[in-house]
Amino acid sequence: MYGDKTDPLTLRILIAAKYNGLEIEVPSFNVGVDNKTNDYLNKSPLGKVPLLETNEGHIFEANAIARYVARQGANSLYGSSPFEAGLVEQWIDFAANDIELPGNVWVFPILGFIPDNTIATQKAKGDVRKAVEVLNRHLLSRTFLVGNRITLADIVVATSLVRLYEKVLDPSFRKQFTNVNRWFTTVVNQPNFRAFLPEVKLAEKMQVAPKVVEAKKEEPKKEQPKKEQPKKEQPKKEQPKKDEEEDFDFEEKEERRNQILWIPYLLAN
Repeated sequence: MYGDKTDPLTLRILIAAKYNGLEIEVPSFNVGVDNKTNDYLNKSPLGKVPLLETNEGHIFEANAIARYVARQGANSLYGSSPFEAGLVEQWIDFAANDIELPGNVWVFPILGFIPDNTIATQKAKGDVRKAVEVLNRHLLSRTFLVGNRITLADIVVATSLVRLYEKVLDPSFRKQFTNVNRWFTTVVNQPNFRAFLPEVKLAEKMQVAPKVVEAKKEEPKKEQPKKEQPKKEQPKKEQPKKDEEEDFDFEEKEERRNQILWIPYLLAN
């Protein structure tokens, strides 16, 4: 499998494989470089990471790979009935749409992956809170998300929460979600998780994206007035128009760019 061993998307696959007794080789891979080669693009047309290489062909999209791996082996990572299998799928989709999407909008600027946008971050915080509230109610009388043992649902949802718990879910945020905290710490400390996931240190303080310090514009030097000398009147030359960019405030331009970047998320839901 090609991917970043520290990425939650890759970790969920390796953890699922560990539960099923499968060995997956993960060679050294430089994300952002190796996934742009022609050879890689022939296997994953959009250059998506991770990518699983099997005897039958290649599979991209992390959750598709995790589903494939979860179905290999005797461990019941899909529950004990068709209904439980449906619930597992439900929570996988929930993680992708209701946790990872807003979670990435909130955390990625802190990690420096994407530019920060105040409006998008505030919306993301509210969406994450709603998702955790759903989980908290569900886990009120349950040890795991589906059935009485860990399934792929627990693996996917827990890995989708790792960065949030490490970076932004501080004590004041966590205190109202005791059921989720109990479930999360139980799951991520299982031996099959710890085989790939270092100890998760819960955030003591909510991190924020670093402020970008813009370079100050140099003001044009004022020319010293020259002594007037009588000159013959000449037809005035038309002054060239200033480049619109010179009169366009940099911060305003950056804010507009960020707003355009975040429009799809801000209009969602």
